[in-house]
Amino acid sequence: MKLLNKILNLFIPRYQVVYTAKDGNTEMYTIAKPSHTNEFGNKAEGKAVVGFRSWCHNRQGFRSFRYDRIVSLNRV
Repeated sequence: MKLLNKILNLFIPRYQVVYTAKDGNTEMYTIAKPSHTNEFGNKAEGKAVVGFRSWCHNRQGFRSFRYDRIVSLNRV
């Protein structure tokens, strides 16, 4: 099973992100590899890029992460 997970991780890399939410809670999520093509902006702040969207394995869905709220991002 460990060998299978290592092989899968080569083709579908996973990352752990420690993220502080708007309400101040800090949690760790396992996500798919972040990509610049999934970045988003914020018109209210007047910024073209403020974060990215990625598949979150913890929540089994896409989730948005702002760059200014990421504490750490490491490949698993």
